[in-house]
Parts: sequence; structure tokens; C-alpha cells
Amino acid sequence: MAKYYIWFVIIVAGLAGAIRVLLPRRFAELQQERLRNRSTSRERLKSLVFLAVGVIFGGVYLAPWGRQSWVAIGAIFSGLSAAEAFCQAQFRTLDALIFQSRLLGILYLGLSAASYVILSRL
Repeated sequence: MAKYYIWFVIIVAGLAGAIRVLLPRRFAELQQERLRNRSTSRERLKSLVFLAVGVIFGGVYLAPWGRQSWVAIGAIFSGLSAAEAFCQAQFRTLDALIFQSRLLGILYLGLSAASYVILSRL
């Protein structure tokens, strides 16, 4: 199961990062349009759900039997998703969304690359 989850993260984070880095303005415009129809409280709630999943993964990782790399990757992936949802809810201007797109794109690509390295060691 661990290898499947790591492959999932590699593909999803890689695609998410590539789109955000290669087309930051277009992605930010799409996000801004999507956020116009959603309330700030809904986006904050979504960030709390992602954060809760990250905390659960983190708790499992800290358990004596849970020190596996895929659990740490899950916590980091959930944390990035929570940060993205929260920041997009707080800062909805186009310039802020472009900056977030570039920054999170780099972080997602880094997570994808790190996951690939970890997968090669399993």
C-alpha cells in the first residue's frame, strides 16, 4: 500500500506543481474565478479538514509502529494542501494568487521529487 500511495503523491504533486510553475498567471485566474463563487468560511473549513488529515498522519507517524516514509509524505502533502486552501481564502487578489501559485508549485514539485527518491529506496 505504501508504494501505491507514494506513486499517487508523485503523480498528483508533480502535476499540481508543474501546472502552477509553468502557467502561474492562468492558474491564478482560474482559482480567482473559482473563489468568487465560494465563501471564505467554506475555504477555511476545507483548510481545517486538510490540516486535520495532516495531524492524523503526523500522529500515526509518531506512534511506535508508524515510522514509515509514506506516513510522513502524507502529513506533508496534507499540510501543503491545508496551507494552499487557507492562503487562497485569505488572499484572493490576482497578484497574491500568482505568488501562491509559484511558491506552492515549487513546493509540490519538491514533494514529488522527494517522494520519488524515497520510493527508490523502498
